[in-house]
Amino acid sequence: MSLSIKENYLEAVRYGNPEYVPMTCDPVWYGISFDDILKLENWTDRFGVKWEMGMEGVVPFPKGNPLADIERQLEQYKFPDPDGLMMNPDVLDRLKTVDRNNVLVIGNMTYLCFERAWALMGMDNFLAAIIEFPDEVHYILHELARYAKGVFDRYLEMGIDAVSFSEDLGTQKALMMSPAHFREFFIPEYKYAFENVLKANKMVNFHSCGCVTEIAGDLADIGITILNPVQARANDLPKMKKDVYGKMALEGGIDTHLIMTGTPDDVRKEVIRVMEILKLGGGYVCGPDQYFPDMPSENIQMLWKTAKDTGKY
Repeated sequence: MSLSIKENYLEAVRYGNPEYVPMTCDPVWYGISFDDILKLENWTDRFGVKWEMGMEGVVPFPKGNPLADIERQLEQYKFPDPDGLMMNPDVLDRLKTVDRNNVLVIGNMTYLCFERAWALMGMDNFLAAIIEFPDEVHYILHELARYAKGVFDRYLEMGIDAVSFSEDLGTQKALMMSPAHFREFFIPEYKYAFENVLKANKMVNFHSCGCVTEIAGDLADIGITILNPVQARANDLPKMKKDVYGKMALEGGIDTHLIMTGTPDDVRKEVIRVMEILKLGGGYVCGPDQYFPDMPSENIQMLWKTAKDTGKY
């Protein structure tokens, strides 16, 4: 008997027995969010960070950092309470109508620990503070993890199947910090933040752009369910597959630069190449490693067609 889209997706990300490689275009997710998580405008968030719009259609950038000087500002700073978040009643009403037999519900939180910390402090200030003020950084990250855990707990009360967030950790060539510092400062806080989600056997969908090859195995070891978007040009795909096999699924992996600039045949060959690396044994969801609104339609269509043709188990 054929699996439903939802059943096949779960079999794939859990390294079970999927019938085919799921695709990011599959209608398997229904997302919900609290109010004031993200706004596409100039605004100040609940953490006191001032965001300013740049190009139209992209997310704003943090320009006002309330903890730019942690020596002078940290003692007086008050972290927000996750219980203070509100949700539009219409969102809750629509949630009641979702077909849970065929759709997975995911609770979204924009920024987790690293991205939230550097938004509070400024990127240069935060990376320097890891060396100069390690105790203060540990404190800040734990408060951010406590906040995230509180948000996730509220989503659990609503009956979600997964949580997601943004936590861009890499540049195009390497992590933003050493793997040793990442393991010291972030892994313990991730374990704390995800504790109740994983105890409830729900999924953690971890978004990080950039090169994260060196720490993909660490994320798998603490129970992350899915890592996205696995940028093809930034990561060692065979090594990542080996390091996370049987523990964490990989989503994305199809080179968006090639989708934007190549021919349909280039895309076809790329999908076949990536499938040969990431399809084996399950644990892969096929899709672009970034999304842009003006991707050539013929290339996107070729991506999905080739994924469907080559993704069968």
